[in-house]
Amino acid sequence: MHILIAGGSGFLGSYLIKKCSSHGDQITLLTRNPTKIDAQPSMKVVYWDGKTVKLPPLEKPVDVVINLCGLSIARRWSAQAKKQIHNSRIEPSKALVKWCLEVEKGPKTFIQISGIDYYDMTTMACKENDPAGNTFLARLAKDWEATTKPLDKSNTRLIIARLAPVLAKTHPPLQPILLSTQCFLGAMIGPGSQYFSWIHHEDFTTIIIKMIKEQSIRGTYNVCSPYPIPYATFIKTLATICHRPAWLTMPSWLMKTLLGEMASLVLDSRKVLPEKLLAAEHKFKYPEIQQALTQIVKPECSKNSTNNHS
Repeated sequence: MHILIAGGSGFLGSYLIKKCSSHGDQITLLTRNPTKIDAQPSMKVVYWDGKTVKLPPLEKPVDVVINLCGLSIARRWSAQAKKQIHNSRIEPSKALVKWCLEVEKGPKTFIQISGIDYYDMTTMACKENDPAGNTFLARLAKDWEATTKPLDKSNTRLIIARLAPVLAKTHPPLQPILLSTQCFLGAMIGPGSQYFSWIHHEDFTTIIIKMIKEQSIRGTYNVCSPYPIPYATFIKTLATICHRPAWLTMPSWLMKTLLGEMASLVLDSRKVLPEKLLAAEHKFKYPEIQQALTQIVKPECSKNSTNNHS
């Protein structure tokens, strides 16, 4: 297939590109940072400004659009930062949808990445039909998803993937926590009872490929492990795998002082379930946090442990 990936210069894009390339798919990558891309043989890199889609002549029409555009939310949320975070998602999404509706042969599938922060987290466990919240990230997700509404009246199959934090060694949220744990600075943040929803990077790419290939999949899906965990379990599991203590505590008031509103990323409870994927009998490769973290960090932690004892 011919897959158009917008905003693929980030780490999610890099994993998806490798996965799609391994399946023999042709990829056109829209990016503001073409020099940062490690181009694959089956990939064409196209610069865009995030506002207008202008593609060079294509040998094959685009079958699938995957929208990954958006600045990282891991920054202090000043009024200006919030505006930049919002615009970096809304403007590219509107441009992509407009292109899909105007191009002579529209894509068969459009996958819009959103976030699990969409929900009002006051319920025990959030599923796809639960109501939206009213936090900054909830409003952002709602606005982001709303940009795709015009596709409902087209022949393009629309999928909204509400994504949990993706666990990978080299990127947040796991990277800074892993580094501090390895340096004997593993810390419990907040009460520890707040829930943490997550997904292993391999499960993320496998689910996106499944969404592309299975025509019965449409609408909104939570893309997360079926087993969200208390934050304390996450920290203790990581510390055990790395043979390190987790003896520090970072109280909620301190996190709010240091990070301001952004502290909600680690203090708010996120208990989200992938109900529709489970109903479709999807098999997760790494459903449990123990096996997921072991696969991601065990080789490095074992190496560091050996070095420390030599």
